[in-house]
Amino acid sequence: MFILLWSLYLSEATAQITDASFFPAMRSINPGVAHLRKVGFLSVDVNKKDIKKQHDVTSNNILGGIKTDTTLTKGSLFWGGKGGGWITPEVVIDSEKGEQTETIRRASDTRVQINEASSTFHSFLVDFRFFGVSYSGANYAYLNKFRIGTPPDVNAFDVNYDQDYKNIKVGTALAYRGFRLGGFVYTTSSQGQWDYTYYDPTTGNQGTTENFPVETTAKGYGVGFGYTHSSFRFEASREAMTENKLTVTGSFPRDVSAPDTAQRTSMVLETRFKWFSAGIRYRLMKGNYYDLEDIISSNLLYGNLTKDDERDETSFNFALGSSKGLSFSASYSISTVKGTQEDPILLNDELYPVKTTSTAMGVNVSYVY
Repeated sequence: MFILLWSLYLSEATAQITDASFFPAMRSINPGVAHLRKVGFLSVDVNKKDIKKQHDVTSNNILGGIKTDTTLTKGSLFWGGKGGGWITPEVVIDSEKGEQTETIRRASDTRVQINEASSTFHSFLVDFRFFGVSYSGANYAYLNKFRIGTPPDVNAFDVNYDQDYKNIKVGTALAYRGFRLGGFVYTTSSQGQWDYTYYDPTTGNQGTTENFPVETTAKGYGVGFGYTHSSFRFEASREAMTENKLTVTGSFPRDVSAPDTAQRTSMVLETRFKWFSAGIRYRLMKGNYYDLEDIISSNLLYGNLTKDDERDETSFNFALGSSKGLSFSASYSISTVKGTQEDPILLNDELYPVKTTSTAMGVNVSYVY
């Protein structure tokens, strides 16, 4: 499966690996980059995204395909110290909620599946000039409600996830004249519990709940090469999740698995002319590669991707105004995703067209010093 995603952004927090971005409030996934930032800043951001997916499945007597509606709401607080010294800190706090409804209609019945998710994320980073270290933590809560039929013929269950994640990352970024080289390694682990609730097939009343302890571990790295000039910068990078393990204690009623590898290749080009800055980022993801702060998007939108699935993303960034002081901005994005996916019910390897459209908007307040 190959997915094409095209997006237009007025503001976006783009990750960097080799050098600090021309857009001061953009986060760097390499903790060794913070000391290269020329300004300090405090940024508050709130955004909302609506995603509509139409999967034109015609098998299994489905009428009108499978329709999925997703809403994501996120708030972020980001503080980054001014670089140039021996110690440069960063603090990030995120909170996000997501709701997803999947509807499948057939002549005999209508199946509705409701997914609710929430996450909190925090990250503390210190760059010691020659290398940087970050510690991140996140909590991910997920509730899946499956309902089909009416009494006395009911098929229903609830799945509730609650998982706590920890991530440690070490990275460095080197500069020689205009050339930049950066890299990092990371390890991620999580512990939590999955609860499965049964419902009486005759009455539809709630029944017993089983609990299953869950642990995950992941390892990976990122490397990048770039060139920075006073008026433009370029960067190419590759990130890889080289190991990913999911362990569930007990016999969970549903099939669970996790792709053991994933990759992300990125290219970034930025330019600035006094009061105007612009940037473009291209990304090719293979498998479900994600950042911990975007764990809701990873699970709700791309949770069923295999390690061989690919998706392509292009984003644009623009900024107007002074490089320092208080600034206000708004963002709006539109995107279209086209591809093919198999029937999620029969899982018979037969592919059907799928189209996903999304719109996003947000507001940002920043103070740059």
